Amino acid sequence: MRNMDNQPSKLCREFARILDSTPSVINSVCTATKSRTNLHPVVLGRSAESFMFVPQAFSFEDVDRNGRALCLGETVILQEEINPFMSKLREHGIIVTAVHNHWLFDEPRLMYMHFESIDQPLSFARKVRDALCVLTTRNVYPDCRSITSDFSNSSNLCDRFNNILGGSMHTFENGICTVMKSRTNIHPEVLGRRGRSFLLIPQMFTFESMTGDGQALCSGETVILQTEINPFITKLREQGIIITAVHNHWLFDEPRLMYMHFESVDQPLSFARKVKDALSVLTTRQVYPKE
Repeated sequence: MRNMDNQPSKLCREFARILDSTPSVINSVCTATKSRTNLHPVVLGRSAESFMFVPQAFSFEDVDRNGRALCLGETVILQEEINPFMSKLREHGIIVTAVHNHWLFDEPRLMYMHFESIDQPLSFARKVRDALCVLTTRNVYPDCRSITSDFSNSSNLCDRFNNILGGSMHTFENGICTVMKSRTNIHPEVLGRRGRSFLLIPQMFTFESMTGDGQALCSGETVILQTEINPFITKLREQGIIITAVHNHWLFDEPRLMYMHFESVDQPLSFARKVKDALSVLTTRQVYPKE
């Protein structure tokens, strides 16, 4: 997924090459992304193969005079892979910051690991690549069958979905609509370093697996401040949207960053309007670390 804020630098391209991922610049931060396309999950009975469900993402920023930067990473991971992957990260001195679900009613069970380090970007990339070698490359399918999509020509619908949610970028590929934006009014620090990475301040919304009745698997996530969590939960639940996880992704962050994930089988524009209404409870004031 690319964002044309500006072209990736040579260092950014090499960072992404090592991690076998696609380089982009989001919020002026080098971000490298790929999907674990060997995982074929089903969520709420529908195929869930968008980046939302099978992501791998890495970034670096705030490079100092010694070439060290705040380096972040996350990956979808199967339950049996968790401890081997954690062990490899720890062998390399990388801080494991969270291991948890993002979704409910998923098959196979999807877990997610987040990790961070202050390191030279290419060193971090090589360490992470070594750790990623423990993850399976075989195709993994659910035990259950998914509902078959029979309506995927919805590019115009994706544009309208994006317009409601106010995304800064959106894509429509293979019947999957993805909308991305950042909560740029939040200015966090992690491990004492300023952070603008999309991994820190994301808002992302998708729909996929649309059937002829116009219903699709709709999903969303947002970074959220602690004081916003319960008002946002109330708004989502009033709309019948399933809240699937509320948790941290990172450690040593200021202000404390939390993340909420949610899902529904719904008509995409209906879902977008409901989420837009819920997002209205989130502050638009500028939020900085405490002095």
